[in-house]
Amino acid sequence: MRELLRSMLQAVGLDIRLTRKLHAAAIAVRKDQEFQAWTLLQHRPIASVLDIGANEGQFAAIARRLWPQAQIHSFEPLPGVYDRLLQTLHGLGDAHAHKLAISDRAGQTAMHASAFSPSSSLLPMAELHRREWPESAPHSTVEVTLARLDDWTAAHRIAIGPQLIKIDVQGHEKAVIDGGRQTLRCADVVVLEVSFYEFYERQPLFAEIFDAMRELGFAYRGNIEQFRSRDGRRVLYADAVFENLERVSTDEP
Repeated sequence: MRELLRSMLQAVGLDIRLTRKLHAAAIAVRKDQEFQAWTLLQHRPIASVLDIGANEGQFAAIARRLWPQAQIHSFEPLPGVYDRLLQTLHGLGDAHAHKLAISDRAGQTAMHASAFSPSSSLLPMAELHRREWPESAPHSTVEVTLARLDDWTAAHRIAIGPQLIKIDVQGHEKAVIDGGRQTLRCADVVVLEVSFYEFYERQPLFAEIFDAMRELGFAYRGNIEQFRSRDGRRVLYADAVFENLERVSTDEP
């Protein structure tokens, strides 16, 4: 009986180890796919990166591989997530973490911290989001510090040269734009997460973001990636590329 129990436990242990390996392999494949998608912009000689909505530093790690000499500034307001961001940035060279939520005003506010941290937002979650990603629905509220991007850049030294700004703030993108118009005008390329459906209450959708960026002198140049619904029938959101028409180099098409 003891030998049978030992064999059963060994089989369960082997199954758990195999499941963990398969999960780790799936994560590695997804990370590589994401990196390959971003190589669309690798040819640009980026000197500085502003990573707004950095979460745990996933994009910062990609940016360091794409632009080894670039200065990186990553913004993440949630305390626990910010700690993990610090761990990611450690060893990435000229990379800096800032415990801030970038918005159209300065001050303090309550943030909706999702059980799935990348879904956390300054806006309440809408029903469609809860249906598509039910695991992200549980949340708590956390007090965070707000800052305007233009105020922040005026107070900090940023590397001189071509700049990329990535904005992924779960429905709060328009507020980032409104508080950072001067900074955005100096960027060569801006990559924004844009939604085609409302995942957060009162969030601006693609058309409004498109108009705001066009007003700042940017042209929409397609997507890094786009993401479909669970049933595969709709494109829900995308990482949209906007190019500054005043800063396009002569060798660009």
